[in-house]
Amino acid sequence: MFRTRKSQYLMRVVASVLVMLAAAFLSPQAQAQTPDQARQQGAAGTEEALKARIDAAYKLMMDTGRFDEGYAQLRATLLDAARSDLYDFTVESYSNAGATFLNNQILDYAEEIFAEGLKTRAMQQDVAKRGDFYLNYAMLKQTEKDYQGFVSMCATATNLYAHYHGKESQELLFANDVLATGVAAFGQIASAINIEQRNLRLAAQVAGTDDRFIWKLQNNLADMLRQMGAPTRALQYDLAVLEKRIGYYGSDHFNVLVTANNTAQDYLDLGKYDEALRYFQQDRDIAVVLKREGNLVEQADAWLLYTRALSGAQPLDQPTMARLQQLTTDPNYPEILAIKIANLLAAHFIAVGDTENGMSQLERAQSIAEATYGVVHPLTFGARQAMANLRAKTSPEKAAADFATLDEDMLRWNWFQVSTAGNPIVAEASRALADDMLYDYARLAKGNASVVPAFAEAVRRWPTLENEKRDLLRRLSRLIDPNDTETRYLIQTGIRLSLAYQESSSSGDSSDDPGAVQPGQVQAAYEKATARVMAKYSFSQSVVDKPLPSAGALLKPNEALIDYFITRKWRADRESADPLEDERLYAIVTRKDRQPSLYDLGDPRRLIPAARETRMANLRSTRSAQERGAVTLIDLSATFTGLYAGLIAPLEPSLGGADTLFVVPDGKLFSVPFPLLQDGRGASLDDRFVVRMLTRPESLLNAGVDQSFPKTGRALLAGGLDYARGSEKGAEPLPGTRKEVDAIASILSGDHYSVEMLTGTAASERMLRKDMEQATIAHLATHGAYRDEKEGGVGAVNALWQSQVVLSQSGDRQSMKRDDDDGRLYGMELMSWDLSGLDLLVLSACETARGQETFVGGLRGLPTAIGIAGAKRSLLTLWPVDDAGTAAFMVGFYGHLAAGQTYPEALRQTRRDARDRKISGAQDPRVWAAFVMFEN
Repeated sequence: MFRTRKSQYLMRVVASVLVMLAAAFLSPQAQAQTPDQARQQGAAGTEEALKARIDAAYKLMMDTGRFDEGYAQLRATLLDAARSDLYDFTVESYSNAGATFLNNQILDYAEEIFAEGLKTRAMQQDVAKRGDFYLNYAMLKQTEKDYQGFVSMCATATNLYAHYHGKESQELLFANDVLATGVAAFGQIASAINIEQRNLRLAAQVAGTDDRFIWKLQNNLADMLRQMGAPTRALQYDLAVLEKRIGYYGSDHFNVLVTANNTAQDYLDLGKYDEALRYFQQDRDIAVVLKREGNLVEQADAWLLYTRALSGAQPLDQPTMARLQQLTTDPNYPEILAIKIANLLAAHFIAVGDTENGMSQLERAQSIAEATYGVVHPLTFGARQAMANLRAKTSPEKAAADFATLDEDMLRWNWFQVSTAGNPIVAEASRALADDMLYDYARLAKGNASVVPAFAEAVRRWPTLENEKRDLLRRLSRLIDPNDTETRYLIQTGIRLSLAYQESSSSGDSSDDPGAVQPGQVQAAYEKATARVMAKYSFSQSVVDKPLPSAGALLKPNEALIDYFITRKWRADRESADPLEDERLYAIVTRKDRQPSLYDLGDPRRLIPAARETRMANLRSTRSAQERGAVTLIDLSATFTGLYAGLIAPLEPSLGGADTLFVVPDGKLFSVPFPLLQDGRGASLDDRFVVRMLTRPESLLNAGVDQSFPKTGRALLAGGLDYARGSEKGAEPLPGTRKEVDAIASILSGDHYSVEMLTGTAASERMLRKDMEQATIAHLATHGAYRDEKEGGVGAVNALWQSQVVLSQSGDRQSMKRDDDDGRLYGMELMSWDLSGLDLLVLSACETARGQETFVGGLRGLPTAIGIAGAKRSLLTLWPVDDAGTAAFMVGFYGHLAAGQTYPEALRQTRRDARDRKISGAQDPRVWAAFVMFEN
């Protein structure tokens, strides 16, 4: 595609090309030749002759008014090379030509050359230079904002570099850096960080930490972290690079200037304005010394002015305002600075009541962000959010529409970031960027009842970042024949693998774990499930696209759903000791065919202060043979006093006429024993309602299925385990567990169950997995534990590796890795099992319901792992429990199931029996209140 160029523009291009061409293309002989002389001098098909023609064509393009003539000759020569057998020369010539036009922003000509080169015979040959060609073409695709083209070309280049130069080659490291920075430029910052971190680790191994290329990678990684909203992490890299560059280049070097500016931006984002000013001043001092062409000094002055205005040191008087507004439209200044200034001016105008100018500045910020970073980028989202907040003051309806579309876009973006993050820091930084939007969205919904249904749908999707693919599979599962077990299993597998991959990617480095689910498995499972449905059913697209039923449509008149959701307002330094400016706990109560009601319950930190949280989760004493873990709880009533008033009482207006409560907890609320909570008259929630706990909002889709205990099936029971491993004694024996599983076996055998018992040394991880994946009911009576860093756990280790069930011959070691022979079943291992055939999993052990509060999924621990693995429900414990009392409680629970009660009824009745002293050893609430059943 050709474009008319003005002569002035051509002269600027020619001037900038001249130096590069003199070094890269022009030989002394070619400089003295005319194009005709070059053709006559050598045989047309030789490499020397073709090179002379190319050199002459470039020289011709630099002559005034002869650019098009030279370009035509270049194209003709390249085509002649393409017809020859000079494969290496052809690939290199096309690659260099395309890169030349790219570097000088003549993009349509660069595209023509690359597209033509791609089709040549030479590009089908065994030519190492193809790596350079694809990488240069990828950089053009990035400039053209063609994301798919960029990734495709860059991936091909990296494969070729690995093949020809090796997996530790400088060529591959450089290409991976191009891939990372390009992916970040398209808004997929978590993926970019993941790629760059790996690249940096490999480069450091190959070249050492003092190599200048390492500093470049660290510089780029810091920029990505800053974009992701992690300036503290970025600052660590930038300060280290600054020190290295000063030591190598001296204090007055352009690379030092760049890093000083980056460091200043880190401090700016952290709200540390004095430090930001100091480093921007360093930036300016270097610019003065360098005396380079351009406006480096003026750029530094602009950053200094903005920082002073933002901090309040520079009054926003008319001259300052005028200068700042000029900077937002001047293309000679960085786009990130223009965006920040536009946001500053918008805040000023809004504060003085000038909403028109405020909106104008926000629109400018959005326009610059979209043009520079694309529509899916934190800076673009930030501008859109600010515009929605401004509209909320005058037009809540328009603001609601803005938030609905922003919510959809940010959810899709967040899902991709979290699913490609590769570590929890980046995943949670990505998720935290949405918190600010959700905080404001909740405020809008709180003041406008018409917004609550849309916000309720957002609350359904955000805890597990529900994407279109999983929701499509859920819709299909509701459309297929209920008896089509094969198709249903394929659908369940697709959902299970998708959740497992998302969790492992967001909580740890899944690609380094050979047993973790990989993205290829997820895509294959999704395609297999959808292909099966397409082949067997003929649903119309309108039927398939019909949304999942709302909670109000799923509930019965006597049921109520309480969906708790925490929104957060973060400080600039998200990793400080006190990172939260505000935190709000909301409850959305939904009843049959009614609009949901939204309740603001205040700051959960006041509702569940740190001291009480410690008592709930961290109460330990000495370990004995009578305890399945570490301890008994102290004063239970003191621990949970006041929680009913904070969590349930405000919702009473919406609970009238209900006798069943579905509760979806969030964060710290996973550790609250809801049935135990008492109102002002001493009545527990368990007295008033059947309380059913859901691990996530989507669990309500399955809540209406039959809750009856299956009359027949296969039961796997494990208890009375031998924990010794040679000379290692292992965990304390639990004599009550053998009696427990024997008694349960008697109950189930009389109810037409085939029962398999694993006792002594038989309960290995391999045997357990094989049997559990074929069972209907699985009951493990043993030790369980959860330890986070505050409780003596291993620092920086994934919570799913610190959540465990102790098996036979476990000994004293804790490997915290995927090991089928270590005698310990960790949450990360359990998550990858296929437990979709399990109707009930009971972990009759200590602390199996505990985990780490997380933005993705609400909780990271065994409840997460079990839900992902596909078990329909699990009975777990919130704290350490007494051995004998637990055994008696469990036997009573199975007795009620065998008598025909549903799962919720049986658990509720067993708690009542214990409370009424009908179950020996379980009458203390420290026993019966510990058990919680999560429905998945």
